[in-house]
Amino acid sequence: MTRQLRARALSSRFEPLTAVPDDPARSRLGVVRFAGTSFNPVLRAGHPELTVHLADERSGFAEVWTSSRGVESGEHKAIAYAHDGEYLFCAGRIPPCDEYTYAGRLAFRAALELAGQLGYHHVFRMWNYLQDLNPQSYREFLLGQAEAFAKRPVTWSGLPAATVIGSRGGGIAFHFLACRAGTPITIITPSGARGVYVHGRLFFTAPSLDDAEQLMSAVHLGQWGIEDGFGLHDITSLKVYARQPGDLSLVRFECDTRLERETSVACLQATLLQEERVLEFEGVAG
Repeated sequence: MTRQLRARALSSRFEPLTAVPDDPARSRLGVVRFAGTSFNPVLRAGHPELTVHLADERSGFAEVWTSSRGVESGEHKAIAYAHDGEYLFCAGRIPPCDEYTYAGRLAFRAALELAGQLGYHHVFRMWNYLQDLNPQSYREFLLGQAEAFAKRPVTWSGLPAATVIGSRGGGIAFHFLACRAGTPITIITPSGARGVYVHGRLFFTAPSLDDAEQLMSAVHLGQWGIEDGFGLHDITSLKVYARQPGDLSLVRFECDTRLERETSVACLQATLLQEERVLEFEGVAG
């Protein structure tokens, strides 16, 4: 299948919280709202919607994942989901508690049980938003998550495929994408950029656009046995997390000057797991 067709099969864009327009040619696979509060995932108009406390009313936005196929949705043990026969979107939330290992294990057992039952046996991209993020709380949560994967017939692309960001409240919110077919390939660079290549597309995170550009180049992908390559002009959506609010204007200027006008871009101030990192870029190329 060509890259253009794959791009239509699964895509994401950012829209204002006030009004997320419908695209009659596409089905919503999932919506993540970055707002001034948090809510459990719910089914809304036939798709899962998760609200993450990571913005205010002025800076909030919605990340909308869509599919060119028809979508089926539902709920399973507090997990909201939708799938299109090729991709599965799952969302969950763990309320604030003192036992994130136990709570994480229960939540991911439910999510992975669902993924296995529906036939989506590989999680290739994951987002974890933790209240009061620090290395200890993340380790506790990660242990429960790992224990859940060990007990379910679902594999995943490992830590390089996960985004970990500190939220402003609401415990732990998470969502992931899983695929039914194909073999996702995990890619990393010494600079800390990393990504997962699947179905002709690269889902990546990087500390800078320069690092992202190196990660997705044909030369670097070739070192991982991938006969493909991308440039910054191939990025279709990009989300940027900045540790300090003063960095947001600089990031927006860089994105405006280096990315295509059609690229959907959103920026957030957030706590980053790695103390030495000032920015974190994540997006989709291809």
